Amino acid sequence: MKKSIFGLIAFLIFSTQVLAAPSIKIYELAATSSKQASIMTAIDKFMKSPKGKSYQGGLHVNTILANGVSPATISFVLLMPSLAAIAEWEKSLVGDPDIAAFWQTLEENATPTTEFMGSLVKSWGDASNSDRIWMVTNLRTTDPMAVVTAQDKLMAATGDKFPGQIGLHGLQIGTRTGANNDYSTHMMAVGYESVAEMEDWMTYMNTQPAWAEFLGSLRGSVVWQGTSLVENTLVYDAALDLETFLND
Repeated sequence: MKKSIFGLIAFLIFSTQVLAAPSIKIYELAATSSKQASIMTAIDKFMKSPKGKSYQGGLHVNTILANGVSPATISFVLLMPSLAAIAEWEKSLVGDPDIAAFWQTLEENATPTTEFMGSLVKSWGDASNSDRIWMVTNLRTTDPMAVVTAQDKLMAATGDKFPGQIGLHGLQIGTRTGANNDYSTHMMAVGYESVAEMEDWMTYMNTQPAWAEFLGSLRGSVVWQGTSLVENTLVYDAALDLETFLND
């Protein structure tokens, strides 16, 4: 009951922002290194099929480089104009032979681990389709506005030097469950062009008082749940690229 109440509060606070906001659905899979190539080949074949070509969103197929105890090694991220659009797309896949062939490949080569949905709350930095490396941090907060305010302040202090982009997403559906029945209310994705660019920025930020102030200001209202490092291996964005998604 407590979990449901906090989730409802977080949703209601942002209801005006997330209604019909740019939305995501993420599927995470566990696959051994020897089987990942088969999955990449299968998704490429599907996206080039008649059904795949009808997809009106963006699709990022990611290799997960590091994510702690999670067994997931691959993620599929759907970018669409709304949660309703995601639901309509998935409904349209029922009975389609092209997606059936892809699903069969997944069943033979991977194990599903997690899936969840959310909507964009706010973005910072310069949205760029060139960013391929992502630090993805899940968090639970009882005060979402404090997160936005703190990030606004951090960007005001350091944003002129920041080379990447940030998207804060509210996770309304399928929120991830972790240790001690913990769950996520939000996800923050920070994109860079390379690991080297990310590393340089992190080294710089660790010397900045604004970073310490950011973390300190959220100590009482945010539980940080760990960060994953992922790389866009395949990107299909002819219908909706990242720059358009974040600027809608």
